[in-house]
Amino acid sequence: MALLSTTSFKSVELTTTCQYCQGKLYKHGKSGEGKQRFRCRICGKTQLEAYSYNAYDPQLDQNIIALTKEGVGIRGTARLLGISPTTLISRIKKIASEIKEPVLARGKTYEVDELRTFIKKK
Repeated sequence: MALLSTTSFKSVELTTTCQYCQGKLYKHGKSGEGKQRFRCRICGKTQLEAYSYNAYDPQLDQNIIALTKEGVGIRGTARLLGISPTTLISRIKKIASEIKEPVLARGKTYEVDELRTFIKKK
């Protein structure tokens, strides 16, 4: 009967595919929370099967937009969504960069409200 070496290990092929390039994944250790990590054979990126941190939720951008329209502040929005304020600010910047400039028709009248800002002193 032969003993297996402790330094060699067998990679286990999975039926799941890479979310970036659709390559095959194999087990690649554990995350800090004890969840199984996987590495792609093609692109080499690592990923979890299911992320538990709320910032990775694809519905998060819509929630951020809705709360911002309602006038909820940065810290309040971060607390409600369960993410850090720093992550929230970076997501808001990403959302704002994707906003397209509206098309203005020539020959029409547009009305704009005044905006006053004060910095330190009036």
